[in-house]
Amino acid sequence: MLETDLIYWLWFVMTMGIADADSFALVQKYQDIKKLYQLMLDPQCSFLNQSQKKRVLQTTLEKAQFILNDCKQKQISLMTCHSEYYPEKLRNIYAPPVLLFYQGNPAFLKNEKILTAVGTRHPSEYSIRTAQKLYSQLAAGGCTLVSGFAVGLDEEAHLAAIRNDKPTIAVLGCGLDCNYPKGSRPLKEKILENGLLLTEYFAGTPPYGRNFPVRNRILAGISDVVLVTEASLRSGCMITANLACEQGKTVFCIPPADIFSSRYDGQAQLLRDGASPVFNVEDVFQEFEYHENRPQIQSYSPESAPEQTAVSVKNTEQNPDLKEEFSSFLPEEQAILKALSESEKNINMLCCMTGMNFETVSMHLLELEMMGCIIGSSGDFYKISENYRKLL
Repeated sequence: MLETDLIYWLWFVMTMGIADADSFALVQKYQDIKKLYQLMLDPQCSFLNQSQKKRVLQTTLEKAQFILNDCKQKQISLMTCHSEYYPEKLRNIYAPPVLLFYQGNPAFLKNEKILTAVGTRHPSEYSIRTAQKLYSQLAAGGCTLVSGFAVGLDEEAHLAAIRNDKPTIAVLGCGLDCNYPKGSRPLKEKILENGLLLTEYFAGTPPYGRNFPVRNRILAGISDVVLVTEASLRSGCMITANLACEQGKTVFCIPPADIFSSRYDGQAQLLRDGASPVFNVEDVFQEFEYHENRPQIQSYSPESAPEQTAVSVKNTEQNPDLKEEFSSFLPEEQAILKALSESEKNINMLCCMTGMNFETVSMHLLELEMMGCIIGSSGDFYKISENYRKLL
């Protein structure tokens, strides 16, 4: 791709933002990024909101050129959704990234058997032992192991591939030039010998907590199968697993070492909800064998939603205590709680109903869940917690 084209792609993402739900659709509709740029410069542009129109005026091609020069200096390459190595599977997720930054060999994204391995940063001895053996067998058997480059079980997945001289892909929640996790440079260099570092975040972007739930849709999206090795109920692993379910992917779980321990309650929940237990590496390989013939699950879209999607807020109007409770939340959190007041909804539905993008909804869902206002249920659906529902 020509350098001049990449400048327009950078400008587009700088204007629309990361994980914007409309960006991919706009690119697919207009195809020519320069034409899209010209349309967006028009003050009468009909498909931009006021915030985006403001960013159009604030963002220049000179700024995009500066970022491109910085990427070249740091040996960071750019891949658009029109690039030959852009994974076809990513096109079917919610808010597909239109631009990715990478180092290494992007051809690995086209490998046949891609498995995303996720697990806690602080695993038990049982989980480490199980992961090391299973990951090694998967890599030796031809699986391309994908993980999130965190310490703990993510690191074990990358190291297993390296020890078997097989490719591995790390999907980061920050810029590729960030020293995160601290002291990770040697592992990055090892991965770059026979692998790929990938992110949708611009160089210099710190590892903000809100980045990782957004990043996880890519972790799930580029793989055929997701394997959860150890996960508590409230963890990023669960977000990735639930996103994989929503995308129609197969989710495997290592059986818990202790059914009474909270450190494994995420796996227990996934297994209750229909995830497949792994007792042998062949369980996973058999899934790959007939994966192409399995029916694909339709992802949520506004057209497939039930007719009645309006949010009922009558309870908040009738209950003054709840009004006071609502007033203590941010406007975005209020919108999410109101959307959940009638029934459970997944993140895609919440994006459509509230008008917020994927990144914003993910961030506020995480905050509300940590406050105990909502809880996650099967299939990446969320509902108001029982304690909070008593106020309704």
